[in-house]
Amino acid sequence: MVVWDEPPTVERGEGFSVKLGVRCSSECRPDGWTVEVRDQDGKKRATATLSGEPWPGTAALYYAEVDLSAPATEGVHEWEAKALADGAAGALVDGAAGGPADGPDIQHAECTARFGVRVVPAPECLLTVVAIDRESQTPVKGAKVVVHPYKVFTDERGVAEVRVPQGEYRLFVSGKSYFPFRSDVEMKADVTIRAELALDRELSDADVWS
Repeated sequence: MVVWDEPPTVERGEGFSVKLGVRCSSECRPDGWTVEVRDQDGKKRATATLSGEPWPGTAALYYAEVDLSAPATEGVHEWEAKALADGAAGALVDGAAGGPADGPDIQHAECTARFGVRVVPAPECLLTVVAIDRESQTPVKGAKVVVHPYKVFTDERGVAEVRVPQGEYRLFVSGKSYFPFRSDVEMKADVTIRAELALDRELSDADVWS
């Protein structure tokens, strides 16, 4: 079982979604299978039925998108996703749960996966980052902008925006073939930072022996 597309952060009490995938090594069809999500206290947060078709590009990874609501307490919370057969916990058995009708029954082990939910306070300031190639002075698209625990990517204009609470942050901007850019910033109001990225050129023989 796998969990993906979980957001890096979510505000207190706000809604978010994740994708849950289940795959049997015998490539059984999960007819009647459901998945549920429980929070750090073991409370059931959501249930969903797995798709009838596998995730694109996979042979037998059946999935569901689940809508959830973040806790009211800030911090990192460990949640658990579990696969169920016919809405009941326990073993999953082919024939009763979508396995090949002409094959032997297959007993499935319990299927669980854990994932983290990082809850943050409501944002108060807008940080705008403009990533520019230092030599050409052109925008750098797809550069990763990290202001822990927030992560975003620049658009075709080389611009990324992230809303954060007031406080002191260390900003990192990195792109393919570029040296990382770092800057310390204190957020008391909206701030725009221009990040000029220098190409990380491989050393030539002349550079090595000079």
